[in-house]
Amino acid sequence: MQEDAPKKYLLLISLGPVQGFIATARRTRDLFAGSRLLSEAARRVAEDLLAEGVELVFPAPEKPADLEELGKSGIPNVILGVVPAEKAEKVADIAEAAREQARGFLKDLAKRIFAAKRAAAVLRDRARALKQVEDLLEFYWVAVPLGDDYAEARSRAARILGARKSTRDFAPVDWGDSVPKSSLSGDLESVTHGASDSAKQAAGLREGEELSGVDLLKRRYLVEEQRPFASTTLMALLPFLEGLSEDERKALKEAIEDLKPFIEVTSDSRIPEHLARRFPLLERFDTRVFFPNRHRELAKNPQAAEAKEKKPWEDSRRQLAEFYSETLKREPYPYYAILLADGDHMGRVIDQQKRVDDHRAISRQLAGFAGRVRRIVEKYDGSLVYSGGDDVLALLPLHTALACARELAEEFRRQLAGFCTEDGQSPTLSVGIALVHHLFDLGEAFELARRAEKKAKESRNALAVLWSPRSGVETVVQGPWGEGPRPLDRRLSDFADWLQEDTIPARFAYELKEASRVLAGNSELLKREAERILKRKEVKDQNLIQDLQKLIEAIGPERLADELIAARPFARAKALLKG
Repeated sequence: MQEDAPKKYLLLISLGPVQGFIATARRTRDLFAGSRLLSEAARRVAEDLLAEGVELVFPAPEKPADLEELGKSGIPNVILGVVPAEKAEKVADIAEAAREQARGFLKDLAKRIFAAKRAAAVLRDRARALKQVEDLLEFYWVAVPLGDDYAEARSRAARILGARKSTRDFAPVDWGDSVPKSSLSGDLESVTHGASDSAKQAAGLREGEELSGVDLLKRRYLVEEQRPFASTTLMALLPFLEGLSEDERKALKEAIEDLKPFIEVTSDSRIPEHLARRFPLLERFDTRVFFPNRHRELAKNPQAAEAKEKKPWEDSRRQLAEFYSETLKREPYPYYAILLADGDHMGRVIDQQKRVDDHRAISRQLAGFAGRVRRIVEKYDGSLVYSGGDDVLALLPLHTALACARELAEEFRRQLAGFCTEDGQSPTLSVGIALVHHLFDLGEAFELARRAEKKAKESRNALAVLWSPRSGVETVVQGPWGEGPRPLDRRLSDFADWLQEDTIPARFAYELKEASRVLAGNSELLKREAERILKRKEVKDQNLIQDLQKLIEAIGPERLADELIAARPFARAKALLKG
């Protein structure tokens, strides 16, 4: 007599809140820490499931040690596995134990961080801070009998999980009080209210900033745990440093050393190793010191300095500005790139995986892509925030952002080439890039990158670039990766070269945009007007004029104008590379 096959359940787990962990960020360390904490919590869940005999499908490590390697880029906040169990109660016990592993990790980490000197100096209510961290994690799970139809079981689990997440639980709040709310999220009470300004500055808080326990954990986590991260200021600085000669770097080092009597020039933060190797100055100095308008933040004793009639940072700011103007003849350009990418057609592709092993195979290909993402981003002097499954979030300097985006798209397409939708479409990657000022609110900058990504996904397999100048009109351009022999990223790079070399006048784009508005629908007149503008600007290169005319015919005058405008920050970065 044949024995019945052991019963199995499909377990689907979702961790959150993604917004609370990642998107609510005022400083770059908040962004990196939020991403890292959520990934680390997910890793604890996956490790606990493996220890209980769960066969992980997504992510799908071949052995437990692989989870640590996956964690370097990021483990997704959705975990799927097959649980061998005769009774549903056993599955519930496994899921709840995994929940406690994740919560225990966050609570133990918070205790350690809050006990450190600088966090303890600003913490005014430790019990409330720990309670806020305990209550933060959202953990939803669904288990359904697996049966013989894996695709149907997975679809059913996903539907039930969606319904469960829409049914929110609201427990009574026992840590509320009439104190100021957090400056970051606005929904949790501050645990730093009443701390001295000097203690707040030492702990990395800005003037007037209040943090909840969750925010304080994120703000101090990377520093106390000696985890490297790259700031937006560092990313903006890189084209400037890259373009300096060895002698100029030595002169800059001496100029910064001369500022020590006025401001603090060092930092307690660590920068990524690949950047420290390439730019030793970054290990030695706080990146803010390279931007004169940030010297006030580096005052050695803020209260004493404010009380003086002559502020010390005013001297340091003037001294460095003069060095840039008189010695280097250039200064850092304060813009950087946020890259946000997402796979196209992934839901439909996964729906085509009819067996557990098929889904596990695509999970491993996605893990292979995630592992390659970090190397690609670092190859282009960027800093990876998160890469899990088909999602990527990274910070990049302007001069490498376009090349990095293209290589990521090509690598994703290569890794997923063996899978397709029901109508034969292979997965592709849509990439959004936001170009923003390094002092622009990070939460808002992240939303701009998300808007760029959504723009790219309107046509899929595309790139979208959104430039948000600090003073001026926002510009968004979009184009498919395979748009003829000269796709958007290549056009933007060419335009940046033309603008940087002054081959084409900077004002041409704005005049062409106005002309396209006035002469809309009359292509012949527009062509003549473009030629007239170029002649008036004394552009004599006939090849360039013909090239622009072909582009007007191919993509239209208004789109060409927008792309020329969007290329301006790239041109500024390229100018710094050439000294």
